[in-house]
Formats: sequence, C-alpha cells, structure tokens
Amino acid sequence: MRYLQVTAQDRLRNGKADTVFLHFSQAVEPGVRPTLSNTAFALDIDGDGKVDYKMGDVTNNGQENTVDERLLESFANHYLLLNWFNRGAVWRRYLRVFCKDFYADGTPDTVRLELHEGGAVTSERSLVSWHAAYDFDNDGKLEWNIHHDVNQDGVIDRVDDRLVQRLADTFLQFNWK
Repeated sequence: MRYLQVTAQDRLRNGKADTVFLHFSQAVEPGVRPTLSNTAFALDIDGDGKVDYKMGDVTNNGQENTVDERLLESFANHYLLLNWFNRGAVWRRYLRVFCKDFYADGTPDTVRLELHEGGAVTSERSLVSWHAAYDFDNDGKLEWNIHHDVNQDGVIDRVDDRLVQRLADTFLQFNWK
C-alpha cells in the first residue's frame, strides 16, 4: 500500500507551522517497516501562512519541475490551514493520506486523510480523526466527502469541506496511488 505521510513543524516556535515535510512511502506487508520512496518539503519563511520555498518531485516521475512546484505549494498551503503541527522539530502529529480502489478498476474511488498523534508508526491508537473524499460514480472526480473539524477551529463547516476536497484532489495529482 502506498501512502503519503505529512508532518508540519513550528521550528521558529512562534505558534504557527513553518515547515511541511512530505514522505512518500510504500508498505509491502503488514508489520514490516514501510519503504520511504520519495520526500519533499515546503517552508513558510516569513510566517504569513503561505509557502515561500518548496522542493521535491511530488509527481513521482523522477523530474522536479514547475508542475511539482505548483502542486507542492498548493498542497502545503492547504495543509498549513489544518492547524495540525508539532511545536519544534518533533514528529508526533502527522497526516497520513492514501487511496482505495473499491471498484478494482485501477482508479481510486476514495482518498482517506487520517490525522495521527503519537509515534512514527501508524496505528489505530494514534488515530485522532479521519476524513475522506469519494468518487461515487467512478468518473475520476471526487464529488463527496466526509469530514469533521479538520482545521481544529471548533466548527464543522464549508471550510473543512473545502480543505478535505483540495487536499484529496491535489494528492491524486501526485500519482502516488
């Protein structure tokens, strides 16, 4: 199973996330440590909540180009809005993103976003909440999603809906299915 693990950190310790790390991993068997296949990162240097510097091949095609930059910037900017980050250079809070193909036709039908808090190993005990976007008619577009208060602001609203949708849509463009 392929998945993306995203970790944000407040390395400046000013109460806002400034660094976003993306780790593209592949788990071969349950219980066996996953293989890290690719990495990328984005930085908000001036603290305005928007990415200023980014680096990485997020389309996983072996080339880093403007498409990668655009997708990484979009994904990281939306991730910063989640307010799910670690104070300092800690790795306890993270988002795990992966696809499911329920129709078994080679195209993803569901993108699941899981917020975890705990050690580096994903487990049911570390799961804080999950959110998902669905393609019910198998047309390649995610039309519907299930979400809770994904941005941690105490309100379940359209903002949460849009964040789940944008993160899921961008993840599919990473070609890490």
